[in-house]
Amino acid sequence: MKKRAGLPAYAVALLTLLACVCICAVFATRTAEASGGGGDYKYEFDRYEVTYDIGADCEIYVTEIIKVNYLGRNSTGFIRDIPTDAGAQVKNVKVEGLELLSGDTHVPYEVRIDSNDFISVDIGDYIGKYLHSETYKLTYLYCIANTYVNSGELSLDPIGTGNECKINSAEVTLILPEGYIDGSAVRYVGALGADTTGDTNYTAEVQNGRTVIKTSCEGLHEYDGITFDLKFTKGAVKPYFDFTPYYFVIAAAALLAVIVCVRLLFFNKNNLTPIINFEAPDGMDPLLMGKLIDNKVNSEDVTALIFYWADKGYLKINLDNKDNPAIIKIKNLPGTATNYEQTVFAGLFRNGDSVTTNDLKYVFYSTFERATALVDSTAHGLFMSSSIGVSIIFALLCGIFLGLVPMLLGIIGIAPSLIYFYGFLAIIPALVLYGLTETVMYNKLKNKGRKNIIYLSLIALGVLVCSAVFTLVIPGSLMPLLPKFLLCVLCFSAVAASVGIISRTREYTQQLNGIVGFRNFILYAEKDKLEALLEDDPQYYYHVLPYAQVLNVSDKWQEKFKDITVAPPAWATMSTLDSMLDFMIINSLIRRSMISITTGMISRPSSAGANGGGGFGGIGGSFGGHSGGGFGGGGSRGR
Repeated sequence: MKKRAGLPAYAVALLTLLACVCICAVFATRTAEASGGGGDYKYEFDRYEVTYDIGADCEIYVTEIIKVNYLGRNSTGFIRDIPTDAGAQVKNVKVEGLELLSGDTHVPYEVRIDSNDFISVDIGDYIGKYLHSETYKLTYLYCIANTYVNSGELSLDPIGTGNECKINSAEVTLILPEGYIDGSAVRYVGALGADTTGDTNYTAEVQNGRTVIKTSCEGLHEYDGITFDLKFTKGAVKPYFDFTPYYFVIAAAALLAVIVCVRLLFFNKNNLTPIINFEAPDGMDPLLMGKLIDNKVNSEDVTALIFYWADKGYLKINLDNKDNPAIIKIKNLPGTATNYEQTVFAGLFRNGDSVTTNDLKYVFYSTFERATALVDSTAHGLFMSSSIGVSIIFALLCGIFLGLVPMLLGIIGIAPSLIYFYGFLAIIPALVLYGLTETVMYNKLKNKGRKNIIYLSLIALGVLVCSAVFTLVIPGSLMPLLPKFLLCVLCFSAVAASVGIISRTREYTQQLNGIVGFRNFILYAEKDKLEALLEDDPQYYYHVLPYAQVLNVSDKWQEKFKDITVAPPAWATMSTLDSMLDFMIINSLIRRSMISITTGMISRPSSAGANGGGGFGGIGGSFGGHSGGGFGGGGSRGR
């Protein structure tokens, strides 16, 4: 059989090499397309004409004529990023079509903020057209507010170093204000930070009393730009200043003033006039008093109720084990006791006439919650509903106003399509600040003077922290730093001030007059008066102690009796208890027992706390020296 002839070895090697080259070429092409350097989104600027008409106040009217060659399969537009860092503002952004495939002058575009340091102009539609060219006219005001220009030096990037595409032909025109020092301009061409040598490859002539500088470049590579360093006589150019944001600051100050006036004129009627009392006013129990003093039922308020009953003779407390004291029922509460008293008493002795702190753990918390609800329903309507509604409305207005300002500045000042919603996030810290201030206000009567000062200082600190955070959140392109910070401080201060509108009812004020008077007596009673009261009632100290606890002055009450002979409490049982036992030791036992009972009452099983914690491009500002070191410029990118 005749053997079939095969391909020569050199032919096989050549074909193999050719296949490898083809595979590598295809892979490289697809990689380039995927990376954005070509294929789907490739584009170039065939012509890029930039005109800067510069005012003495550094308000620059910018016109950019951009002819774009779209080279990729899906290239239909691009994004122009205009830098707003280093105290620059962009205003009145507009795009027109000069040469469009549609033959119209209307070109789809959107102005937005993709980065805090840039205003981004998305130009072109999203209808795929392969291999075509369009010409756009982009105009805007570029305002430099940086005080750096006071030095008489101005560095500009008419063509920035952030363009992802090459520029076949670039032309720059600078129309300068009076005061330009002839021949001082230096041009730099190259990438950002490149140590290029400055040149004078430009023409300069005077037109209508103003110097006009023109230059052109062919074949700029990706990320190449053109920078000009200019010098002026001192005072010829000044930083741009726009008073518009300060109108909103004034409006915020007016809103704060309105809140204060509303408080003084309409909700300042029921001021406290404390009435000194030696006893709890109207026979009030400590649990209700604890609710009224700060509009909240605390766990120690319920504990005080136990010592109140002990003083009334309904139970005794065994202090042998201060970490696990025993509560012993002597007799039932009278039928005149309130529903919340009956609820707590029944919950304590549901399993017998004696209960320890350990017995209360993980079971009594439900009774505590029911009692709290009953007390809240008993002591309701403490504040004027109209004042609460007005207060909340003002707080919401402050948060909404703070969110509305950057939106209006974007729509009116920059472009109608720039609708900035993130400012309305200010409503969240505003409501948090409102809640914290409200809590401080409710606790004002219960807290000691120094503590109130500390809490008010923390509210002020909260205003500053919220203002600082929100100042960082709102882009500087929408509002300069100083008016933005002032606006935040005034709005958040107004939120805190709106809490002051909440006013007590007349009935609640009358109740507080007696309670505050009783608290003042506890704080300021003289020794001889206390000795006289003890002579009439040897148990007077223990009679007042539960109230001192809910009024947060039990330490002051104890201190007043350290030099006075006080008999042990009649309701306490203890193996070593006698009349000679030191008063401070007895009080230490009582206070430790109060803590143990309180802890046991509110303890919950671990499963009850599951799933939560429970409880409470243009860098600007440097004077040139290389390309890309001035104000303006920015760049472009595909989309």
